[in-house]
Amino acid sequence: MTLIDTVKAANSSAKEKIPLEKTVGVFVGGTSGIGEYTAYKFAQYTKNPTVYVIGRNEAAGNAIIDKLKELNSSPDAKYYFLKHDVSLMKECDKLCDVIKGKEDKINLLFLTSGFLSIKSRDENEEGLDKKFSVNYYGRWRITSNLMPLLSAGAEKDDQARVVSVLSPGNEGPLQEDDLDLKKKYTMLNFNRHIVEFNSLAVVRFANLYPKVSFTHAHPGIVSTKIDRDLPWWIRTPMKGIFKFFAQSPDDSAEKFFYLGYSGPQYKTGSHLVDANLKDLKATAENKGFLTKELQDKVWDHTEQSFKQALSK
Repeated sequence: MTLIDTVKAANSSAKEKIPLEKTVGVFVGGTSGIGEYTAYKFAQYTKNPTVYVIGRNEAAGNAIIDKLKELNSSPDAKYYFLKHDVSLMKECDKLCDVIKGKEDKINLLFLTSGFLSIKSRDENEEGLDKKFSVNYYGRWRITSNLMPLLSAGAEKDDQARVVSVLSPGNEGPLQEDDLDLKKKYTMLNFNRHIVEFNSLAVVRFANLYPKVSFTHAHPGIVSTKIDRDLPWWIRTPMKGIFKFFAQSPDDSAEKFFYLGYSGPQYKTGSHLVDANLKDLKATAENKGFLTKELQDKVWDHTEQSFKQALSK
């Protein structure tokens, strides 16, 4: 069997092998692309799903809710669109307060918020770089806030996972004297930092919460609208690449549902995987990119960044 066939077989039997009466999935950045399609799989492959789709585009969010209802019309299924800008830490906190007011557990937290841009550092009203915020700070502010519900999912259901979709395999040396890149902001440094930061967070959180699974996953080339903020002279050749090499969002979502729910080998622990679910963690560890010292240093910086942003 091919990888996609193996994954689909596991996903299609998830209701029987993981017989939960209620499942709760939170999809941050879920109004398009991988997040959207993985939310569809969550509705399709679980019995009575409660799905939260988080994003800024209300029209897109409402359309997704309608599609989710078509995929699983169980009277006990619930679907919500929550409009929040997760580049702002205050908005992340408000979002988490809403979810914590409604739920007593979470089974899957799926993080895909982000966008491509060639702009240099561009600060939001909280003093954080916008791209940095959606690709890292916002994701892990939300994760940190929702850990009590994820821990409850692990205790009640033996099923709680966090998946952050970005670009593992590209870890490397950091600008340790300028972690927020206020002085040394280049696209190379930015990409290196958000990848390394996400991988370090995955390993750190898995050590702190051993009953919850944490994965940093590479999507590969997927036919989505992530290039919408790039200039035309970059988008045009990318369309050619997507046409010949991209996998469909639907197939990609099958793999992500497997990572985030049905795949037994991802039930606990920390994982860095490529688009074919090949392990990338060992290489990063062997190169010294996931040390406890780096985990602590980057998380200390992260908490300080949260504090400064929330004080604005």
